[in-house]
Amino acid sequence: MRQVLRLIGNRYGAAVSILVVIAVVVAFGKLVGGSRTGAQAGGQESPAAVVTAPPGASTSPLADDGLGPGQNVAPSASISSGAAGPQIVAVDFTKAWLNHHNVSAADWHKGIAKYSTKTLSDRLDGVDPGSVPAEQMTGAATVDDQEPSYVDVAVPCDAGTLVLRMVVDGGHWLVDGVDWRRT
Repeated sequence: MRQVLRLIGNRYGAAVSILVVIAVVVAFGKLVGGSRTGAQAGGQESPAAVVTAPPGASTSPLADDGLGPGQNVAPSASISSGAAGPQIVAVDFTKAWLNHHNVSAADWHKGIAKYSTKTLSDRLDGVDPGSVPAEQMTGAATVDDQEPSYVDVAVPCDAGTLVLRMVVDGGHWLVDGVDWRRT
């Protein structure tokens, strides 16, 4: 027993002890963690919303300097028939977002809330519409980034680019995050 304690006391014993602890944690995690493939019971894959990005669209995530996504909202089983696509909803949100002159904070919020998830709507409640840094859109909305659970849509404006995180919620595309890139 004395030999074991002396071995654990030196740096080699400590290194071996750490490796054993790591191996036990990894083995336990693999046993308890389950599958990360998204397969459901019965071996069927989970359905997901399918969105295609235009050729040349970036698939790398960008640093966020604005309101990030709220809750992690995964796409629902399907998008409702006739529901507007993410770019259309992004443009509608942007039009409401840009409508910030001579309007109360409550009316401005009401305009953007119908295109937002509840999480984002709650975060934007009480925001001064005078803080909107742009006046008008200057180009078409484009898919900036696409992942299985979200799509980022970039909308060029006169003072920068509005990047909106779009998620499927209740069968419809809604804005769940707002990012502003100044030009």
